[in-house]
Amino acid sequence: MQSKTPDTDMNDNTEYKLALYHWNQLIQDACDYTSIELLPQCHSYLLLTLVRYIQDESLAEQAIEFDLLYDNHELNQNHQQQLKAQADHCLILAGLFPAQLDRHSIRISRYVNLGISCYQRLSQLVDNDDRYIYEKLADSFVELVDILHTVRAFTGSPAMPLIQAMELWSDTGSKIAYQALTSNGQSIPLNETLINQAYKH
Repeated sequence: MQSKTPDTDMNDNTEYKLALYHWNQLIQDACDYTSIELLPQCHSYLLLTLVRYIQDESLAEQAIEFDLLYDNHELNQNHQQQLKAQADHCLILAGLFPAQLDRHSIRISRYVNLGISCYQRLSQLVDNDDRYIYEKLADSFVELVDILHTVRAFTGSPAMPLIQAMELWSDTGSKIAYQALTSNGQSIPLNETLINQAYKH
């Protein structure tokens, strides 16, 4: 095994800092574009998670495997690291890699709901210091996904298909999915659940 030299460590550290700066700027630009105001803790968590997973080629397979475990109730509630990994996978996959889900004929909202559920479960298992951040991550999950979809657009990735945008908007109320559906001035059928929610206020 080849040991790292001080120069290698310095280069790795420099590349990591550059990646943090690059993706932080994209996240901030996406927040400005969508008029979404993230809590600083959620912004930092999203940034660190994004940088950690952005080059993970096995992301889709890992997320799908975790999904099957969750569906079969085989995920031990005490396995906090598994829950965190699952929630993070769902966030990145739903936000940055919708095409992976489309190829597996899986609705994005399935991963949105799963990610929310895992963050909520985490908030019930951790100490007070971490409980707040996981609660807020669950509450703002759809907005985080919207920000990542905007980051995708900024980096030149193709837009999600209209049918996928329709499903995401109908299932979650995603602002970015709604914009994708109405960007050409076309009208779309209103979702009954969302209408009922709107008239409650």
